[in-house]
Amino acid sequence: MINTDRAIELLIIDSSFDSAEGQINTLRNAGMAIHPKRVHSETDIVGALGSGTHDIILCSADVEKTEFDRNLDLCINTAADASLIIMYKNQEPDPLLNALRLGARDVVSINDPEHLQLVVKREFGDLLIRRDLADTRRRLREAETRCSTLVESSRDAIAYIHEGMHVLANPVYLQMFGYIELEELEGLPILDMIAPEDLPKFKKFLRTAESSQGELEIKCQNSEGEPFKATLEFSPASVEGEPCTQIIIRDSSPNKQLQQKLEQISSQDPQTGLYNRQFFTGRLDRIISQGEFTDRPLALLYITIDEFQKIRSDIGIGASDFLLQEFANLLKGQVNEPDLLARFGDHSFTILQEATNDQAASLASQLHKSVAAHLFRTDKDLVEPRCNIGIAFLTGTIPNSQEFINNAYSACGAARSGSNTGTAFYDAEEMQPEFGNQANETRLNELIQNALESDGFKLVYQPVVSLQGESREFYAVLTRLLDSNGDEILPNHFMGAASQGSQMALIDRWVIKNAIQELVLQREKGQKVQFFVNLSLESLEDKETLLWICDCLRDHRAKGAWIIFQIREADLRSHMTEAKELLDGLKKIKCQIAIDRYGVLSKSDTLLKHLPIDYVKFDPALVEGIAGKQELQDNLVKLNTETQSHGVKTIVIGVEDANSLAVLWTIGVNYIQGYFLQEPSDSISYEFTGT
Repeated sequence: MINTDRAIELLIIDSSFDSAEGQINTLRNAGMAIHPKRVHSETDIVGALGSGTHDIILCSADVEKTEFDRNLDLCINTAADASLIIMYKNQEPDPLLNALRLGARDVVSINDPEHLQLVVKREFGDLLIRRDLADTRRRLREAETRCSTLVESSRDAIAYIHEGMHVLANPVYLQMFGYIELEELEGLPILDMIAPEDLPKFKKFLRTAESSQGELEIKCQNSEGEPFKATLEFSPASVEGEPCTQIIIRDSSPNKQLQQKLEQISSQDPQTGLYNRQFFTGRLDRIISQGEFTDRPLALLYITIDEFQKIRSDIGIGASDFLLQEFANLLKGQVNEPDLLARFGDHSFTILQEATNDQAASLASQLHKSVAAHLFRTDKDLVEPRCNIGIAFLTGTIPNSQEFINNAYSACGAARSGSNTGTAFYDAEEMQPEFGNQANETRLNELIQNALESDGFKLVYQPVVSLQGESREFYAVLTRLLDSNGDEILPNHFMGAASQGSQMALIDRWVIKNAIQELVLQREKGQKVQFFVNLSLESLEDKETLLWICDCLRDHRAKGAWIIFQIREADLRSHMTEAKELLDGLKKIKCQIAIDRYGVLSKSDTLLKHLPIDYVKFDPALVEGIAGKQELQDNLVKLNTETQSHGVKTIVIGVEDANSLAVLWTIGVNYIQGYFLQEPSDSISYEFTGT
């Protein structure tokens, strides 16, 4: 939808201040919102036009011919898509007609203010339509390019048929039927691809309504006449504007190569191409259970990239993913064929090899040298990561892969914290895992499971306070994991392990149930509190999440309006279909929706256009140190205004000082959350009325 309510960026080229003021007043008297700027020298005109931020240009014709020609030339060749209107008082018709021929949108007398108002309204509306059309065409081209790329790279055979003849096919289709080049197939009838005994069945199908959009199991034949069973899916499509039929063919015959490919996919990490965690632990369990290590020493190297979360925060998600790929490739170059290399976690890797103590130490030393010598480049700078390596050896007392990996992980923790060269060997007497500090993932998974079964989690609450004078009692619900000593483990220590162990959806359910119970207690006390509660990616993907929430609300006689469910922007973007279904369902039971970690991805407001969002919580990176950084302030002003224009309330989290609070109040943010107000607490007792 075209937004004609926004202010018009107006550039006036006129040496007369009074004339320019008259034009500005004329437009404002018509109720138009404008941001005017007047220039008249060549230098100022070039600078203004070069900024590319103007919608309408009013250019005076009442100057010397050479000056008018120069200004006209600058506007037409520099002003991109801005609408140029020529203003005149005493001017011959020929220069005005020439301006129209060269590209001016209209000519208006300065003595006719009503004409100026009508022309500017018309041109601004047309300009927005032109821009929207250009954007639509660009997105269409991008969509067509993506579709073509998807068709080319699809594992399914895809062809396009017009009047019974092939006009386009992807490489898989060509290979399936024994052709090399598309030219061999162009103009070939689709009937030639059907086995003779099934031709009557195919022709009969073509005469039915399902032939435009349906499915058919049939025997096809390749260029050598060899038959094979296949499933054909028909759907309407177009190629270069011409209507045609898309056919997707899936070979129904047993395919060993396809089976091998599926097995390969199930064992590989898709980002790095290394073996994944599941495959690695499965292979290790088999080695231990079969006693394959009894006649040779087996070493396990557990490798992590040091301070990777800080690196990711500094260089961004895309660059850090590229760094992980480079790091994985570097590891590949340092291991031999019998060695088993895997990506074990987000930024952790494992190597299993036959090696003595000295050989394992030598490999670790070589890995450190290779990492130090490699140039990890980003768009802006070089990154110089270091790695920590823990080494453990398989002995007869180790019962399973989990114990073996725990030992190597503990050694890696010692390598990280000790005064060494970044490598440590496992020492059973010195390296007892402790939860909270260097908690290893496997033992954390066990602790999380115990916590789920015996209420070993704890909820804490942090107020979310209005900067606009509202007194709503909002609290963010945060989760703590309790270890065997009752000490709290913060989310950044255990959420990664929970995600790796597929436990996040269960944790979400524990949190939701206990949050609802607390809400009921607070409401019975007369406190009209509302909670912000996180939903993880796993809950977003779980088809039972909505039904479970409905049951939980009913069981505790609670109302959906008491809860605002918040989901990370990245998770919503990557799972739009599931998100739309879940969020629509939550809205039906009166729950509200917030986007967490919002604003760092491109075109974030796309989600606001397609999903029923009530609040956004800006990513902390957008406001870190905002009090002293004008660039951050300008960016947040734009993002805050854009978000609120969709009717969505804005929240800044991580507020820790009064200077930031003053800036956020000036910007017009709706709510804030952070340690400056109150750290997360067991109690729900913040005094909102005094804010």
